[in-house]
Amino acid sequence: MLFHRKILVSGIVQGVGFRPFCARLAEKLGLAGSVRNTSGGVEVELTGEPEVLDRYLHALSTENPPASVITSAVVLEDRRAEDSGETAFRILESKKEEELSVLIPPDLAVCDDCVSEMRDPSDRRYRYPFINCTNCGPRYTIIRDLPYDRPKTAMAPFAMCPSCSREYHDSFDRRFHAQPNACFDCGPSVWLADGGGTVLCRGDEAVRECSAFLEEGRIVAVKGIGGFHIACTPFSDETVTLLRQRKGRKDKPFAVMASSMEEAERMAYIPGSARDLLLSPRKPIVLCCRRTKYPLSELVAPGQKTVGLLLPYSPLHLLILEEKKALIMTSANFSDEPIVSSNEKALSALAGIADFFLLHDREIYMAIDDSVAAPLGRSYFLLRRARGYTPAPMAIQEDTPVILGAGAEMKSTFCVSKGNLVFPGQYLGDMKQRETAAYFGRAMKHFMTLYGLSPEYLVHDLHPQFLSTAAALMNLPSFEGERLAVQHHHAHLAACLLENGVRGPAIGAIFDGTGYGPDGTVWGGEFLVGDCSGFSRKGHFHPSRLPGGDAAVMEPWRYGLSLLAETMGPETALPLGEKLWPARKAVIRQVLSVLRISPLTTSCGRFFDGVSALLGLAEKITFDGQAAMALEGIAEGGRISAPFTVENREGHLILDWRPAVRWLMENRGTMRKELIAGAMHTGLAHGVAEVCCRLAEDTGIRDVALSGGVWQNRRLTATVKKLLVKRGLNPLLHRLVPPNDECVSVGQVAIGAEKWKKK
Repeated sequence: MLFHRKILVSGIVQGVGFRPFCARLAEKLGLAGSVRNTSGGVEVELTGEPEVLDRYLHALSTENPPASVITSAVVLEDRRAEDSGETAFRILESKKEEELSVLIPPDLAVCDDCVSEMRDPSDRRYRYPFINCTNCGPRYTIIRDLPYDRPKTAMAPFAMCPSCSREYHDSFDRRFHAQPNACFDCGPSVWLADGGGTVLCRGDEAVRECSAFLEEGRIVAVKGIGGFHIACTPFSDETVTLLRQRKGRKDKPFAVMASSMEEAERMAYIPGSARDLLLSPRKPIVLCCRRTKYPLSELVAPGQKTVGLLLPYSPLHLLILEEKKALIMTSANFSDEPIVSSNEKALSALAGIADFFLLHDREIYMAIDDSVAAPLGRSYFLLRRARGYTPAPMAIQEDTPVILGAGAEMKSTFCVSKGNLVFPGQYLGDMKQRETAAYFGRAMKHFMTLYGLSPEYLVHDLHPQFLSTAAALMNLPSFEGERLAVQHHHAHLAACLLENGVRGPAIGAIFDGTGYGPDGTVWGGEFLVGDCSGFSRKGHFHPSRLPGGDAAVMEPWRYGLSLLAETMGPETALPLGEKLWPARKAVIRQVLSVLRISPLTTSCGRFFDGVSALLGLAEKITFDGQAAMALEGIAEGGRISAPFTVENREGHLILDWRPAVRWLMENRGTMRKELIAGAMHTGLAHGVAEVCCRLAEDTGIRDVALSGGVWQNRRLTATVKKLLVKRGLNPLLHRLVPPNDECVSVGQVAIGAEKWKKK
């Protein structure tokens, strides 16, 4: 007896070889029917015996392509069918519907099969820099619209040659319905240009010349999958110094692309979790501890014990790195601005940085930076969520309306909810940069267009002057829905709960740089108790004055002076400050004179900055987080613990750091800085654990959410996690989104979803 069955498969099922997989599976089982992309996913119609149809349905989710993610496979129709004698299985033309539920695939690193072909002199794609198949290649960066078909991508201008067309239509070929399929005869091409845009050579000669220029110590702008990189050798102090001068990047570390895992292991220690990340199809930059015999220039990551490594993820990268050990591959942008992605912008904006330009004619429709990850024990967490991870969604327990989270101002992102999924957008940068605000609009509109969404609700930060709120409203000119302002640290807590699938309530240790508090002070070292519906502030760091506001962020000595004044009094702080920072004697007196009218803050991030300044590590910084990174970078030991105390003040638990600052100053001249830095980390970890345990005793809550940029500090995170587990508490950490302000938009959506649950 024959049955006709229609199945709708949803998830990441377009652009990942899913239709070819469906066709091959049907042919293998002898089933007739068809498959096609729709706006709702992949629609499969089959005719065959019931038990065979059941086997097919089971195999859909157990043998599916590795890059696909199935969120549901729903049988829409199941009825008896007449035997028509039809045995063929066809791939039909795609159709677009009003309801979109298909998920957009992220960009995938070149697969081993394509690498083998590219390195085979007998293959027609030998050394073709844009080789790809259904298992790899660009996706999110080239998609213009859904359903995912070639005419709706940046590959539309490239008509397939007969050979590529045969592969595309052969159901047993690895490139069956691979939308970016191309070769030398019909696909994108590459060329090398000088600083004035004059073409020097094309094709493989351009790649070889580019490689030769890099070997000579020249600096080259290379167009990749999501944007341009600035490439140069990491072994020459002279070349790296020149790059820093031209890019105006004095201290911030550069990422290094190693040609192989073997070369990466010569530069750094690669634990198992880091190895898995480096070899995954996502291929993020991974922070790894440098080896003692470190072969790279010290100027690649000055003052750091770690180096950011990644492996080649595009065929063009592999060709450039042939016969090389490694190259610096840093994003082609200026501080906190979006990555440059067009040929025209590169030639104008990067003219003062790059000597040469390796360009190609495949458009990057949506620019995206490299993702950055850090191993933590057997797991990891993201520091920047971008290529390879965006636009993969996260699950939410409630069926939600369309909610837009506008995010934070630094580490800006947006997030959109739809049904039981939330879609975090990619890392965008600092909203104070004009280019970032424009990028925010382009990326947000791209999401809305692809999914056919129109926000019903808007959630934004409580701060009345956040530019992310203004940018969201600017790009929603006809928005008439309800708005909700959410406190910054509450959003952090909600994001961590959503990611871990915990409804709450939970204790939240939310530590970051600064966030607008409802009481008018600057929060940043907070102990909250709550869930997505609300929170109570149960404790915080002992407050201190933030002299100069934003000036204290870029000049950590200012907050270091504030720590001294709060601990020992202004009279004692004056001579100590003058001794620590003799070049700033006149300014020190001015700062102390206005200290009492400076804003109050409980910031943990600023505390780390101040401690770093007191140890002489970072009097002034050139990039966000530099002072705290320096403190973490030198920290050694774990047995010595600086004294932090916990006090109950009017019902709030206050983590008092003043005894630790006094201890630091007493030991500064007799104990190595490395041990003091380690003791400050250990002491703070014990103080945090003590506050959380007291709150757990008071409330009966065992879950502790660790969110905020401070939790990028792996030493502190690992120690606190260990202490919480030892005391019977359950630490909740980020992994799918970074703990920094990139997760704020996710938390905003989670809070909005709780308020406006879809009935």
